[in-house]
Amino acid sequence: MILSALGSCLLSAALAAAPEAVVEPVPTAAADTVTAPEPAPARPAPSRLGPARRSVKLVVYDRAGKLLDLEGFLSFIGRADRSAGADQNLSGIFLTPPDDPAAAQRPLLEQKGELIVLSWEKLPQAALSLPWPVAEDGFSTVWADKSGAGYSDGDALFLNEELAITQYRLFKESLRKRTTDWSPIYKPGAKARKTAEEAQSLMAAAHAEKGGAARARAFDAALTAVSLAWQKMLFEHGLQTALNSKRKAGLRFGLTIDETIFKRLDHYDNLISAIKRSGANWVRLVFRSNPEDFTYASMRSFTEYDSMVAELREQDLRVMGTVLETGQWPRTMTPQVYAERTKNLVLHYKNQIRSWEVGSEINGDWLGGVSAPLSLDQVYRIYSAGAAKVKEIDPSLETVATLYWWDGTAPDAAHSLFGWLKRYSREGFGRSIDVLSISLQPDDNPVGMALETIFARAAAEVPAKSLLLGSLGYAEKDKLQGYWWLRPDNVEAAREDLLVFSATASCAMPDSLCGGFWWQTLEQMLPSKKRTTGLFRSYMKTLEQLGR
Repeated sequence: MILSALGSCLLSAALAAAPEAVVEPVPTAAADTVTAPEPAPARPAPSRLGPARRSVKLVVYDRAGKLLDLEGFLSFIGRADRSAGADQNLSGIFLTPPDDPAAAQRPLLEQKGELIVLSWEKLPQAALSLPWPVAEDGFSTVWADKSGAGYSDGDALFLNEELAITQYRLFKESLRKRTTDWSPIYKPGAKARKTAEEAQSLMAAAHAEKGGAARARAFDAALTAVSLAWQKMLFEHGLQTALNSKRKAGLRFGLTIDETIFKRLDHYDNLISAIKRSGANWVRLVFRSNPEDFTYASMRSFTEYDSMVAELREQDLRVMGTVLETGQWPRTMTPQVYAERTKNLVLHYKNQIRSWEVGSEINGDWLGGVSAPLSLDQVYRIYSAGAAKVKEIDPSLETVATLYWWDGTAPDAAHSLFGWLKRYSREGFGRSIDVLSISLQPDDNPVGMALETIFARAAAEVPAKSLLLGSLGYAEKDKLQGYWWLRPDNVEAAREDLLVFSATASCAMPDSLCGGFWWQTLEQMLPSKKRTTGLFRSYMKTLEQLGR
């Protein structure tokens, strides 16, 4: 869509009047400080939406340099299966105050003439997060925050530019901390230094562009370089951490045995042997819902699991037992029933399973059934009863709670990871767990450059706890329905890339035990008795590189 003559003049004037801006060098680059012109956003007339409502104007370009209208913008940042005219509340855009990422709200997006207007309530300033397709890389959740201050009523937000500037700043902050404060200290290799220098160079070139589509394209190119530099840094630092003699013994690399194992009981020992060959040292063992004996009150309910647990121990694989998977919660669940199920499982395996995932994706909105789910408070009370029961039986047993990352794509801020953490940390959530596990499904909820930010903010909410990449998956079927990674048309390659990167980079997260428990292990890695997939082989090579 082309701007009207008035709109074009307004933006051109703003670009022409831009002051000088400084692009700081990254710690590993030996470049001089670079100065380049940066546009000052145009300030429209004061908002007429009322004193409690504020608005900014969005200027967004696509890859071809086309200025987008609202429908084009929503399509540009949308899922692969997004239909025309879809609800903008499904766009993945969240606004937060700069100093409180948990206090999120959905903005209102409107087409006003030839510009997009984004408005919100109550917050004096707001930072913006959204899914964004990074060229040659894939979708990331990214932030724009006006150098940390947030946007005010009347600002004009050149989105391609602001996203690149914010993400570059966050990358530099991470690199500085890792090379000065981290343990083990990060030692960038030649390739990492080169990618960081490339990001710096492209950021300087983007600032030097005068405006319009050329400037947006330049910042898009810089954002791609920032994303690649960040991935290289996390991968390299994760590798250094995994090989560190003081850290490697306590790190966890695991795969998942879910309830589909019951379709393959005739060769479960072959599957467990394959998991051992992968280099994994942990298994996430998911106990089926078992509707005939939901609380596992009968010894007969343990027969098959007893054999599996014995084989896992024989193979020297440690087990994290999952009391109940997220999609299996019945609508009739109560704290008493969940505590009874937990008690029976824990007592039966007290000397064999020392780690229990007592809450699985408990900030989801589907527990108890999609049509009539349990409330967040109900789920929290049920989960708390299970966690308390484990510690009552044996305080030395480890409790793990998994939260689902979907901030932006969650139905509301209360269900988002940080909205949930902020609320329930005040009610004692952190006191009942030893490990906070994060579940990532990048095809439904883009991660990318958000990986480190997710873990860092979670660590701040539950200090002194270990963190774990507890569940990871991408595209249940062969055809992508959500957000693409690597290439939109190659699901298998995207899975391999995500698993290799995440299993390694998870070791470079704060207070991390590593992780990467691939959710669909049996279906996507070990689909038959004798067959392994490329995904499995990539994982095996990755763990070998990590010293397993």
